Amino acid sequence: MRASKWFMLLFPLTVLSSLPAVANTCNAFASYTCSKSTPNVVNLNGTGLTGQSVGVLLGNDTFGVSVNGKSFVGDDLVILAAFPNGMAGSVNGVSFNSLTSFAEGGAIGLHNGQWTGAIPDTWNGLGIVFSGVQFGYADLGKISSSSISVTASGVPNGTILYAEIVDPSSGKILYITPNSEAGVLNVSHTATPEPGSLTLLRTGLVGLAGIVRRKIAKG
Repeated sequence: MRASKWFMLLFPLTVLSSLPAVANTCNAFASYTCSKSTPNVVNLNGTGLTGQSVGVLLGNDTFGVSVNGKSFVGDDLVILAAFPNGMAGSVNGVSFNSLTSFAEGGAIGLHNGQWTGAIPDTWNGLGIVFSGVQFGYADLGKISSSSISVTASGVPNGTILYAEIVDPSSGKILYITPNSEAGVLNVSHTATPEPGSLTLLRTGLVGLAGIVRRKIAKG
């Protein structure tokens, strides 16, 4: 009888210790507040997987956002960003507003002077140096269609993006992105020659054409 009592006491503790740490948490920020229970159902749709805690690779500046099994047309879309080395850029033409802490607290936090959580774990796993971490958010306004597209402009590679769906009438955060469905921006940009380089190239081609003409004339 006594053994069974000990089992009943210890079994819940054993189960809890075997569960992964809760990583996706909703935190109030700016004028937005969290519901008592906020579902983790917002996914960023990228070009592949990272193999890290933040699971989605955003290999293009434009990516999709989807909400699993929930109604969201008419609500607002807010993009959260964790910048590894300074805040920059915009999404859908909306610049980021600065935050002192990330709005999904389970994703990143500062403990004893060290960044911990899914975001720094992902930066470390991908070899991204983060020496000037900053946070921001951009409210993209009302969602008018069941297909959501977001275009980043001037956002540095290595920036990690989450999305939240907000009720515009109450400011309540309805749905958030779990770490596994957040995205890491890693876009390859083709270098565009500078005007000076183009001028030198044209001059060289003209000179080469002249040499060819003289050789032909002599021949």
